[in-house]
Amino acid sequence: MNKKILVPIIYAMFLMTFFIGCKPEDNLKPLASTISDFTYEISNNGYAPANVPFTNISINSEGYLWDFGNGITSNEENPTATFETGGIYSVKLTCVAKNEVYYNQLTKIVNINIKDPNAGNSNLLYFTDRSTAKAHFIDLSLATPLIQNFTDAGLLKPYGIAVDAENKKVYITDSGSGLIYRTNSDGSGQTVIVDFATIGLTGLIPYGIVVVNDKIYWAREGAIDKANLDGTGYEVAINFGTTTAPELPLDLEFDYTNNKFYFVNDKYDFPNGGLWSVNLDGTGLTEVIAGIDATALGIDFVNGKMYFAAYGSVGTPVTENGIYMSNIDGSNIVKIGSFGSKATWGIAIDNETNKLFWSFKVSNLAADGKIIRANLDGTSQEDWITGISPHAMVVAKVKL
Repeated sequence: MNKKILVPIIYAMFLMTFFIGCKPEDNLKPLASTISDFTYEISNNGYAPANVPFTNISINSEGYLWDFGNGITSNEENPTATFETGGIYSVKLTCVAKNEVYYNQLTKIVNINIKDPNAGNSNLLYFTDRSTAKAHFIDLSLATPLIQNFTDAGLLKPYGIAVDAENKKVYITDSGSGLIYRTNSDGSGQTVIVDFATIGLTGLIPYGIVVVNDKIYWAREGAIDKANLDGTGYEVAINFGTTTAPELPLDLEFDYTNNKFYFVNDKYDFPNGGLWSVNLDGTGLTEVIAGIDATALGIDFVNGKMYFAAYGSVGTPVTENGIYMSNIDGSNIVKIGSFGSKATWGIAIDNETNKLFWSFKVSNLAADGKIIRANLDGTSQEDWITGISPHAMVVAKVKL
């Protein structure tokens, strides 16, 4: 056959074979795959406790299952998870596919880092001591307590102490000189930041002190005062006056959840005494335990307990001297310990080791006192530190 005739025939046969071999579905688009995907943001600058909203950007899914790695799951499309403690959490999103194809990517796993705000912090007991005229601290992680001294002395009657862990500062009220000091968390850099004589409070003295957000608050006769963390911007926060109770707040505690102060009211120079609470804005003044003659106060907000040192007072729920425990509402008052011949000015709670501390003084100035340590229910009491004159105290987790 002529080659010129054969070539067109072969080409025609090839085209016929190609079109017969191709099925109609071969020309259709493939089924869409399902791809699991998400983004997220961490609140609180990445520190626990943190809320983490997740934005679902998955493709072609009919349903979702989230596992946040903290024991919580969700079927929401765009959930928010809460992480109470620091750590690495493996977050997994599983999608339900619309089409069963081999190239589905039904899961995505991302490890997110929730930073521990206490990472690198030391668990410390701070206390003031009239025998040394200094403040001191002890690392509670040590099996044997080792007292670390603040750099400077000069404290006459240091009846209040508070810690600002965020800024690594310690605040001390000196009732003997009408001053408030601030130091670094390691006890260095002691500086006067409030002088009662220069803010119009001559003749008055500070007692308990707490740090609330960006302010310090302290107790004194007739009021609770406040100032900025550097001592500037002084003003009266809550004015009680001295003609009706509470006339003189002494030791001061703050409930950060409910924005409420708790304090004991002096019954040495005034007639009423009592353990009181009041809202941060001055409303809701309440006598939680009526008429008691207490000097020191510590509150365990984790376990819902209050601890206070009180003298026996006729006609009140406390008729003999001692260290007492009650519920935060003032119910179920129980004596759990004793104190010395001089008033106790310090009680502290450590929720990390579940221990309670209080000062025991024989005299005001001599190093003949001690710090007693016990379980939170008052059992297993021990003379933890001896040969000191302890006054105010607080437990805090802070970087040195």
